[in-house]
Amino acid sequence: MKQIKLFSAVLAAMLISSAAIFNACCKQENIEQTTNPEAVYMNAADIQFQNELVKFREKVNYSREHPSYKSGEVMDADSAILHIETLFNATYSFADEHYAQTQTDRATVLIDVNNTNEDVLFVDVVTTFDEIINIVTQFYNQCSFQQKGFILLDLKKGIITGNQVEIELRSVIGERSGDWNPFGSDDCWWYGEHAGDCDLNNGGYFDAAVKIMEMLNVSRPLVSAPSWYRYTYDNYEEINLFGHEYENENGEKLIFYIENANNNFTLDEYQVEPEEMNFYFNGEEEVIYNILPDDFQKPSNWVFMVSFLDGLQEANPYNDYMPTIHHQNKLTYAYRHLVNGEILAPPVQLGDE
Repeated sequence: MKQIKLFSAVLAAMLISSAAIFNACCKQENIEQTTNPEAVYMNAADIQFQNELVKFREKVNYSREHPSYKSGEVMDADSAILHIETLFNATYSFADEHYAQTQTDRATVLIDVNNTNEDVLFVDVVTTFDEIINIVTQFYNQCSFQQKGFILLDLKKGIITGNQVEIELRSVIGERSGDWNPFGSDDCWWYGEHAGDCDLNNGGYFDAAVKIMEMLNVSRPLVSAPSWYRYTYDNYEEINLFGHEYENENGEKLIFYIENANNNFTLDEYQVEPEEMNFYFNGEEEVIYNILPDDFQKPSNWVFMVSFLDGLQEANPYNDYMPTIHHQNKLTYAYRHLVNGEILAPPVQLGDE
């Protein structure tokens, strides 16, 4: 079964977002439903899927660790192909990320099959799985993307010739756009004071702080509750940041904040260029989703709700009243709870009761 037909067809295609496929492979082999509604995240089909995947993974690992063991176990060819595809994606796929473009590669692998009932030996399934890993790894290593990630492996059963069946392989590798940027080349804005863009147009409400605030609010991750349940929130809490509190490893402030002891700021400092707009948007997200929950030692259900950013020129009361221009942050968090949707009905529009 060492015959391999290999060919490659590279396709670069622009994507809006990453493919949405599953991310399985949990460490726990069996998860039981509990009476605690916050734990009801998996239905019976999910649990069965997970347990079958883990069982297959353990059998593959055992076969690899004991190559001399010949169980004689067989699998239906269709089932074997599906299990290989599923375990590969669960192990190597980063599907739930943003990708700007993709590369598609194809190959054909042959596996011995009983042409009477289309069964394959499990030992051959493991060998074929490892063979596919090697092929896709070659595709991945040869891909020229700078920030690549593996998106998906798609396997299809082909024709049966003699005592072998073809497995048609399609792998998709992506160029990560994890540094997805919401602001384009025209997004140069006055830092604050509702002064508008860098040409002082669109003033009266808009400025860099407002634009970043709007993008933070509209890009807040949304989480869907399981069927018959809904999420509700309590203990709302507002976190106030002046802007000087957090910086990256290069000493750059994650939130827009500039000091000047003489209170004499330059035009370049007042204007937030597109690259800076994206830098401060990403910095705000780092503060909101990673730093603050850790600093305040909050549980996973303490979630960001809404932001209010105000671009101001004023002294920093936390730093000897140093003259600054900055984005004052008011970040609202709350505790998210999963509740029974029949007991506590979904919300209604105000005035519709």
